[in-house]
Amino acid sequence: MLSKIDATYIELRERVMLGDLPPGTSMTADDIVAHTGVSLSMARHLLVSLGVGGYLTKRGRAYVVSTFTREQIEEWRLALGAIVEIGALRLALAGGSRLQAVAESLEKDVRSHAVEDEAFFLGAMSFATIILGGPQSTLSELVEQFIPQAFFRLLWLSDIYAERTGFLVEAADSYLVAARVGDLDGVRKASRFFFDSTAPALHKLIEQMERKDFPKSAQYHALQAIEPQVSGLPTYTGSTKAARPLLGPLSDAGAAAHPL
Repeated sequence: MLSKIDATYIELRERVMLGDLPPGTSMTADDIVAHTGVSLSMARHLLVSLGVGGYLTKRGRAYVVSTFTREQIEEWRLALGAIVEIGALRLALAGGSRLQAVAESLEKDVRSHAVEDEAFFLGAMSFATIILGGPQSTLSELVEQFIPQAFFRLLWLSDIYAERTGFLVEAADSYLVAARVGDLDGVRKASRFFFDSTAPALHKLIEQMERKDFPKSAQYHALQAIEPQVSGLPTYTGSTKAARPLLGPLSDAGAAAHPL
């Protein structure tokens, strides 16, 4: 059973991602207390956690629901793609048991789940962690510092606008073929294939969100998990170990604040 703070984090995150709390909506600890009944200290932890995750943006002393622009999404997509490519090349050069771990994660964590299931999202996060060298690797920590958790959720949600799905599995299969024979050019192509192929749907999602046409919860099989970050640190609800990004957003929320 979820704790009160975990359940509240999930509720607020879903309200942000699915548009119930539009971009620019102001959010204070007192607002969260009034709406959810958690304690003031819990509400403050939630504000920090949602801010670190990229769901909220700090504006002065207050927080507002983040505005996800195409420019910001592109910065995150290109940065993540570059870091993942480095990890993929390092794994290919290491070979052996490291590649076997990639293959096992692909089968267990990714291929066995439908894309719309949250289990797929969680599996994809685990798979990405392996590609980056494992929990607490330098590359995983670098991703955590530059890419907020909200981007990974947006990348998953964007599949509803894709002409087809399966890009991650296709890219991973191509990667393993290339990595096992030391084809580093093939490794690069496989990594870039995934990020290039998912870009149109991601852009479409952002366009729809800008028009206030948000995904519906019914399109997904639950949004009830609090996934760890790729570095292995918790994406949490008040954890003192949650890292703060080195880079802030390209622009803060530009919309006028609305009450919670």
